[in-house]
Formats: sequence, C-alpha cells, structure tokens
Amino acid sequence: MTSRELIRWSSLHERRARRTRWTTLAVAGGAALAAFVAWRAEVAGVVAASHAWLAGTLAAFALAFLRVPFHLYWRADAALLAQLPIDGGPLFDAALVRCIRAAAVTTLVALLGALPLAALPADVVAEATRPLHATPIAGASPPGLTPLALYLHHAALAGVLGLCAAFLLPAVATWAASLVTSGASVLEVATALGGAPARSASPPASSGAVLGALPGFVSSVVFALVLLATPWLVNAAAPLPAPGVLAALAVASVLAVLAARALAQRVMGTILRDVSALDRQRLATLEIRPPTAIEQVIARLLGDAGLPYRKDARLMRRRFPMAYALGALAFIVLAVVGLARPRDPMPWLVATLAGAAMYSVALAGRLRRPPIELPRLSATLPISAAALSRAKLGWAAGWWVLFVLVPGAFALARVREPAAAVLLVAATVVALVAGTRGANRRRA
Repeated sequence: MTSRELIRWSSLHERRARRTRWTTLAVAGGAALAAFVAWRAEVAGVVAASHAWLAGTLAAFALAFLRVPFHLYWRADAALLAQLPIDGGPLFDAALVRCIRAAAVTTLVALLGALPLAALPADVVAEATRPLHATPIAGASPPGLTPLALYLHHAALAGVLGLCAAFLLPAVATWAASLVTSGASVLEVATALGGAPARSASPPASSGAVLGALPGFVSSVVFALVLLATPWLVNAAAPLPAPGVLAALAVASVLAVLAARALAQRVMGTILRDVSALDRQRLATLEIRPPTAIEQVIARLLGDAGLPYRKDARLMRRRFPMAYALGALAFIVLAVVGLARPRDPMPWLVATLAGAAMYSVALAGRLRRPPIELPRLSATLPISAAALSRAKLGWAAGWWVLFVLVPGAFALARVREPAAAVLLVAATVVALVAGTRGANRRRA
C-alpha cells in the first residue's frame, strides 16, 4: 500500500467516525480567543492584548504538542496497523498528515484570535509600540508598528509554532519511539544527550518514560525560546532576536521531519507494534505502587467508594502520568502568579484556568473508558453504581482541588482580579459537572 492510498483510507475512516468537525472547533476557539484579546485591548491596552493572545496561543499549542503521540502511535488502530503488510514510510506519512491537520487547526485558532489586533486604531498601536517612549532631543520619534504589522508579527509566531507542531514534535516523538523499540532507557538517553561515557551496566528504568520525556523536553525548549523572543511582538527589545529564533525553529522543524521520514521507513511498523504492547504492559505492575497519602485520605472519605477509587487512582497515575505532570504545571503557574504578582496577570490566569478546565473534561472521559474502567467487568462485581459514581467524582474533584483550586485561590487572593475569580468559580463548576457526568454514565 502506498502513502497516498493509506492517507485516503485513513481520511475516509476519520470522516465516517468523526462527530464534530475540527473546522467548527477551530472557529469557535478562535472566536473565544479573539473576544478575550479584544476585551484586554479595550480594558488594558495594546500590550495587554498581545499578552492575552500569547497566553492563549501557548496554551493551545501546548495541547497540540501533547496530542502529537496520539496522532502517531497511541491510537486505537495502532495494533491493527502494525499487523498489516504496510511499509514504515506510508505509516509515517499517514500519521504526519494527521499531525499537520491538527497543527493547521491550532494555527487557525491563533490567527483568528489575533484579528482584533489588526482592528485597533493606528495611533494607539503606534504609541504603544514605539521603541523609545521618551521625547528625543532632536529628530522625529522612532515610529511604532501599524495595526497590520502588529498582526503580522503575531501571525509569524503562530505560523512557526504551527510548523513545530506539524513537523518538529512528530519527528522527536518518532525518534523517542525508535529508542523505546531499541530498548533504550531514560538513563541511557540522558547520558547520551549529555555526552557522558555510557556505563556498562545501568539500573533498569522505564523505557516508556522516553516517549514523554523527549517530546516534553523539546516542547519546553521551544516555549522557552519563544518567550525570550516575544517582546518583539510589540516592537520591544528582546533578549534573543526574534527573526533569528523563528527562522531557526522553522528550519529545524523541516530538517527534523526529513530525518524522521528516513528513520520511519525502517522502524515505523516496529514502533506501532512495540508501543501497542508497551501500552498494555504498563498496566501489569500496578500493585507495586499503592495510593499516595492524599489518595488514602480521599478513599477513606468516600466510604464504600474507596475501593474503586483506589483502583482508579492506581490506573490513572500509571496509565496517564501526564495528568499529574500538567496538574503540577498548572499549580506552578498559578503559584508563581500569586508570588510574583505581575502587572497584568489576567492572560496567564485565564489561559491556565481555561486550559485546566478543558483538560479536566478530558480526564473525566478517560475515567469511564478502558483501560481505566471496564464496564462489563464492573457490572459483575458487588459494587453499586452509586459507589462507582462517587469514586469517579472523587478522583476528578481531588485532582482539581489539589492542582487548580488551592493555588488558584492563592493567586487570586494576591492579585485581586474579580474577573479571574469569576472564571475560577466557572471552571470549578465545569470540572465538577464533567466528573459527575462521567461518573453517572450507565454501565454496559
């Protein structure tokens, strides 16, 4: 089967199975981001609107980066594709097309969200983006940006992040998966990247951690470089030259995907097979890690729902460790906002709280699907449906309170933003309703 045939078959299958059009979601997300940017421009000015767009865009692309492995190999049909007589090249090409489509949708959200910047008054934009605000002794003042130039700056950043989501992250994720298929551990990879001599015998480590460690590291590097260059968005001096940073990321993305395509020709089939097997193997040693102290307290509070809650806690921590990693990231961001008390905290509060609310909805869905919950097996156990419901709701509420509500309340107490307080309450309601709906689904 050629790449074109497999891509056509995959596209047909996705069109038949898809219930929601991604274009609709992109327009809705872009409209929400544009409304937020326009509000910040009206209330706090051009620079605050740029910060709001940056926060929303980084949150959207963080989600796109995290979704890359699910387009490549963490798919429901990965095991089936691994058994078919298909070369690695077509398998990688079909996966890359999925990554490109997802990156295009995210880029469209960012481009639509930046449209209010192009509609701002020209004199306001020029005044806010002048590189020198003091009146010069002689000569004319340095010119600022026009609304169109301001929009193009933001569009260029969105385009480069789209290239990273479409090419760079798939290439890194493919390389990480190839290391897993070769049996490399996290310690061996870290030793190789650091340039230290390899040890003859290293302690066993989870090879599956490489699948998240390398893409996570590269994503962090991309975001760090972007943040260092973002003053350029409003024509301010940046620690790193923004055109050079954006050009380097774009070139690195193209070169990385070309190298990954050559590698995938040999190993993509093995990647699908081994990662599918690893996905099941990760559930084989759950009993060696009992619930944490906090989870034990929640389990005791749930009464007869404590047993299914302990099972859910073990499975979620083992099967979806990214839930705890992203929760810790949200905790850190909110805590830093509360401690630093930035001049304009709203973009970071809104992006963090809105992103956490959307992710909590996804987690509530995972709680009721295999491998976390097997409805037919659960129906044969002497556990009531009410106990299962409380267990799901208890896990969702515990995650939200620990990682979002506590640091969010601390941040709001420090910065005193009434609008952010309303958002925190709304996001909490969304998270709890999602957990309740996920828990009350009828068992098969």
